[in-house]
Amino acid sequence: MRVDNLHIAGLGCYLPRPYPAERAVAEGRYEAAEHRNGGWTGAAVAGNISPPEMAVKAARTALERSGHPAADIALVLHASLHEQGPELWTPHQYVLRHAVGTQVPAMEVRQGCNAALGALELAHGYLSADPARAAALVTAAENFGTERVDRWRYQAGARMKRPSILGDAATAVVLSSRGGFARVRSIVSASLPELEEMNRPRGPLFPPNRTRTGRIDLVARVLDYAHDNPGAATLARKSLDAGRTEIALRAIEDAGLRPSDITRVTHVLSGGPEYIRAVLEPLGIDPARGVLDFGRHLGHMTTSDQLAALHHLVETRQVVEGDRVLMINNSFGVSLFGAVVEITGNPSWATGSPSAYKEWK
Repeated sequence: MRVDNLHIAGLGCYLPRPYPAERAVAEGRYEAAEHRNGGWTGAAVAGNISPPEMAVKAARTALERSGHPAADIALVLHASLHEQGPELWTPHQYVLRHAVGTQVPAMEVRQGCNAALGALELAHGYLSADPARAAALVTAAENFGTERVDRWRYQAGARMKRPSILGDAATAVVLSSRGGFARVRSIVSASLPELEEMNRPRGPLFPPNRTRTGRIDLVARVLDYAHDNPGAATLARKSLDAGRTEIALRAIEDAGLRPSDITRVTHVLSGGPEYIRAVLEPLGIDPARGVLDFGRHLGHMTTSDQLAALHHLVETRQVVEGDRVLMINNSFGVSLFGAVVEITGNPSWATGSPSAYKEWK
């Protein structure tokens, strides 16, 4: 879908200080072989601050940079994947209350690692429906320091060809119909619902307390799926790869561009060089245009990967006015997303060097 009037007016990013992988190895949290072979040097660890609290910090930065007063924000969407706080609580209303302070609609978007990107498309539709709506705020935040998740081993070992570790972060973007330092030129999304079974644990879906105890083991679910459906896992991977490539190429075409026109690519911060090649080479894009190095000391920040990477590219002036960024992602479920963002100006906060990390305690 070609997009004509959607701008990025402000970006904010809350990155906790990375916890050194070497320290995690010494403490027995992270396998030494995984550290040697995986390439991860650290994971951003937030401590006891909740995801919505981090989201508020990122949102305040994005709002300040956007030039939009709180009264301009017509919608707040909060993207999430893991636990945000107490059960039966509304983290999106918390973000609205503490970051914006008005009474506009606020909603939570849960679409796995694609939640923030999906929220961009939803926000675009909301702003387009009424010319009087000037801006929308999208936030994303995760803290994997819970007893249900082992950030150092969640995809470890010979069970997975794409091992990674989990990092904590929060990001925010102010989308504007009036202007900004970048504009969204295209958005394309799709789903492969026939693959939802890959991430579903064996057994009945209800009551839910059956899956609310012990560690969450996503790898075991995929392996169970492959065991019960011989050959299905291979076909699923081929379907996912083909779908992701198709979505990305459509996003580039809808933007009126060719793959050679893409300056940089944001993608999931997971796996290694082989995985990034598998994502970008089918598009005819040099894997060096990816952002894997940015994520190596932070880990896979799930819902914040894309916006954190875009923030980093802009802040460090690795992309400047006239450059185009392809944002491409897939998430379990399976959802697919692609967008092209063109940098139309160099914001004052793009200093050429990254912001300092927040202290880890």
